[in-house]
Amino acid sequence: MEIKRKKILVTGGAGFIGSNLVNELIRRGNKVVVVDDLSSGRRENINKKVKFYKVDVRSKKIVEIFKKEKPKIVFHLAAKALVEDVFKNPQEAIDVNVMGTVNVLEACRQQKGIESIIVASSDKAYGKSKNLPYAEHYSLMGDHPYDVSKASADLIAKTYFSTYGLPVKITRFSNVFGQGDYSFSRIIPAIMEAVARNKILLIRSDGKMIREYTHVKDIVEGCIRLAEHKENYGEAFNFGSKNIFSVIELVEKSGHILGAKINCKILNTTKNEIPEQYLDWTKAKTILNWEPKISFDQGIKETFNWFINEL
Repeated sequence: MEIKRKKILVTGGAGFIGSNLVNELIRRGNKVVVVDDLSSGRRENINKKVKFYKVDVRSKKIVEIFKKEKPKIVFHLAAKALVEDVFKNPQEAIDVNVMGTVNVLEACRQQKGIESIIVASSDKAYGKSKNLPYAEHYSLMGDHPYDVSKASADLIAKTYFSTYGLPVKITRFSNVFGQGDYSFSRIIPAIMEAVARNKILLIRSDGKMIREYTHVKDIVEGCIRLAEHKENYGEAFNFGSKNIFSVIELVEKSGHILGAKINCKILNTTKNEIPEQYLDWTKAKTILNWEPKISFDQGIKETFNWFINEL
């Protein structure tokens, strides 16, 4: 199934990953409906060709939107996605990430003819596993509110397949970077700002946390291929890269690529962080013929050029 000339609904379509996905779907000739409450998404991210609803995914209006628009494909990306914000306000974040997902899946359940539903989970859903890289068959865990909220939504998505037969599949991303990310609490946007504005980079952790960084264009391609794939319903797919660095290594590599000396200050104030995390994405490569195409050097340069032009 090629996604072309389809009616597609994207929750969180004004956000970082969501807006990049929407732009690509429109480029491929689809009609796209965006649902976003703009609590973290930005109105300027909304493609002018979409039909936009400013609605919280927890709202009962979601069912009405589905009945009116009758989408064939659904991408559910709306979430409270900033770990630090979730730590400060766990109740709202869990409500949005868990019950918001339930609400969207209930709307899907009441709407006939949906061909594919992609629910965005996270590598954080694996929690603090001692076995690396994380594979899809690992148990979901978490002892931080964000981790638990994503693991819960992930399991709920599987439930709607196994119980109701909805054509659900789950994505688990590594850390995503690229153009369109205005969240300066994330490390790569913070690096871009530090270089562009000659600011001291404040590192909240001890700088030793190890993460995997994947460009948003590769993530978008993975989401689309998963939606096009007619099998493996009820399953999860990891999407990652070979860009696995500690925070300090990430800063040093980014500075080298951009030809800049980045002055940083380690605050070491974060709590309950996962010390090391990266994914096994063999399944996506084998089944979907997907693998990341954007090199880290290219991705950092493109992100910086976007930052300079946009901000």
